[in-house]
Amino acid sequence: MTPPPSPQWPSSSSPSTDLSGKTAAKPGRPSLEEAQRLPARILEAGWEVLRDYGFEAFTFDRVARHAHIGKATIYSRFAGKREFLDALLAHKTVERRLQIQKLGAGLPLIESFCIRAAAVIHVINSAEGRMMERLVDWCDQEFGSDEVNYRQAMYADALSNITDELREAAKAESIALADAELAARFWLEGLLGHARLEGSATTIDKAANKRWARAYSEFFFAGLRQAGSITASSVTPSA
Repeated sequence: MTPPPSPQWPSSSSPSTDLSGKTAAKPGRPSLEEAQRLPARILEAGWEVLRDYGFEAFTFDRVARHAHIGKATIYSRFAGKREFLDALLAHKTVERRLQIQKLGAGLPLIESFCIRAAAVIHVINSAEGRMMERLVDWCDQEFGSDEVNYRQAMYADALSNITDELREAAKAESIALADAELAARFWLEGLLGHARLEGSATTIDKAANKRWARAYSEFFFAGLRQAGSITASSVTPSA
């Protein structure tokens, strides 16, 4: 009977591997996984610095201390403060969008939009949401121009994603949607308007916001179904 082959341990001249067979990092160097996570880790450290010290006291020295890295590592990935805050704003925008998109997945149309609407109201008026608003304003104040407007860019990004979602919803529900982008504008601007109105209140009533989100979602989709479509002419004031 032939004995089973002996395990092939890595030789001293080959890269070290862990038990999964992956190449391990050399001592003092980050693994591939750590290197891939590093930009997000640096950005999260930057977010913590903004939260703890404010925008005026934001420095790469503080970011480096929070991330437990050298300042040169930050400069190897971000040319300066503008590039860093650009990336941070994009990072937090995508993070927030993905969190909201997960909500209501697999639920009926109105139910999923209702849950997401309530979540948007909550997020915008949370401590993190308010800081996000400050970050947008700060970027516009410090780096904005006639060609670059951060708030408009965020609005355009949200509008594009909601337009895509409404197109998919219209197909699934057999709704004749002539202008998905216009419908998305109705949805988004109504939602943002309510969220900002709620933000001016002394306290946020979560239960009331959930009721509003349900009524708003039902009203919005009932209008789409009854009209069959939303067209630009239907919202243009008569002369």
